[in-house]
Amino acid sequence: MDVGEAARILDVAPQAPWDDVRRAYRLAIGIHHPDRMGATGDQQAVRIIEAFRVLERARLDPRFAPPRPPPPRPDPSPDVAKAAGRRPPAPPVDGLALTRIDDDTLRIDAPADEAFRWLIEGAHELGNITYLDRSGPIFEVLCRFVDAPATSLLVTLQGRADGTDALCSAESIEARQGPPTVLVVDAYEAALRDLAGGRTAGI
Repeated sequence: MDVGEAARILDVAPQAPWDDVRRAYRLAIGIHHPDRMGATGDQQAVRIIEAFRVLERARLDPRFAPPRPPPPRPDPSPDVAKAAGRRPPAPPVDGLALTRIDDDTLRIDAPADEAFRWLIEGAHELGNITYLDRSGPIFEVLCRFVDAPATSLLVTLQGRADGTDALCSAESIEARQGPPTVLVVDAYEAALRDLAGGRTAGI
């Protein structure tokens, strides 16, 4: 699969900003999830994941690189973050180097296979795993929150040179609107940190 075909599958331009590619990927994988589409969804999901990987590799080629973003601003103090409606950065946890990249992405400082095991353990704390594909790797967690509809959390892993990213998307599976992805990922991050803290305490 080349870049042009990958871009067509995700319905983006070959040089689209990376955030647009990620949004398109999450939307496409959510629509064609095998739990919703059956066997045809499984085949299309494989093509969508492959397209995302092709575009990710192409991103490393300067011909396809989007413009460089401005340098990041320093993390605000907890009071400033609270006033701006943002979460202050969480302290690192011994035993699990976990970083929140943005509202829907977690980074684990570990190879993909090790990160996958940690993420699955944390998912069991959050809800019931209803779909798991180790070749993706991708999995779905059915979450239930107080006064909120049942929510599907879809997690896709992407290996990086410095760790593994877990891209998350959340969607209600009922007629009511579910909690925003950022809040579901907040709960998932808290479960992972509790799990890591418990392991550290038990050493």
